[in-house]
Amino acid sequence: MEWSDYKLVLTVAREKSIRGAARHLGVNHATVSRRLAQLNNGPAGPLLHRSPTGFWPTKVGQSVVEAAEKMEQVSDEAVRRQRAAEQSLSGPLSISVPPLILQHLLIGDLARFGEQHPEIELTVDSTDRFVDLDRAEADVVLRGSDSPPDHWVGRRLFPYSLSLYAHKDYLANVNARDLRWIAPPDGDPRWQSWLEESPYPAASISMRITTIAGRFMALKQGLGMGRAACFMADNDPDLVRLPGAPVIEVETFWLLCHPDFAGTSRAKAALAYFSNVMNKYRPLLQGERC
Repeated sequence: MEWSDYKLVLTVAREKSIRGAARHLGVNHATVSRRLAQLNNGPAGPLLHRSPTGFWPTKVGQSVVEAAEKMEQVSDEAVRRQRAAEQSLSGPLSISVPPLILQHLLIGDLARFGEQHPEIELTVDSTDRFVDLDRAEADVVLRGSDSPPDHWVGRRLFPYSLSLYAHKDYLANVNARDLRWIAPPDGDPRWQSWLEESPYPAASISMRITTIAGRFMALKQGLGMGRAACFMADNDPDLVRLPGAPVIEVETFWLLCHPDFAGTSRAKAALAYFSNVMNKYRPLLQGERC
């Protein structure tokens, strides 16, 4: 087996699906399926078996997964050390930013960073997943978290806030007895307390939407009342806070990089720039703008 085979087995075992592994590896579904079938039919016997919950390693496959994890650690460390040795303000730099922060706040600031550092090849990873800096999935990550990995370094910023909102026309045109909530999925442990503290605790729920972006679009279309991040809703001319709605702090933002990369000129430039940018938006993020 080559490293690419170990990597394929490891990725299918992690993703539990061929489609997920193909997406992660950047190849098509058929390529992963064909190569996995070849490996499963090889001399060592099946490495992964399919179950109703996805692909799981066999006994032999588990030894392959464990070996692949060790190989991956060596490979990732080599990549980090190579990047850490590059001290100029040029070359690749990847930053991972949550999609809604990118869309509502930072898209212009990212462009301006590129203008200030034209020799840096900036890649923006826009995902809600907390990327793994140990696996060199990004150089710098901006995330809200209550407990980021202790060994990552960077800057603790500040908490961001949520409140309750509706379309201005919805509040103006709908009788109080007919007001309805747009709620997160059932089981959100904080939603019940939000409801109890809201100006309309007796209003019923008209629909539940699983994503933040989906609930925000429903608010903008005047389909009900709901919870939203202040940096999204306070900046929107169509939305207003519910009268007397609480403003509640949630997770703290962190701007982090791996210690192997932290001493590079690119890391220092990115941490300083985006720390200043986020502090510029602090009143909006914390709901101080009404």
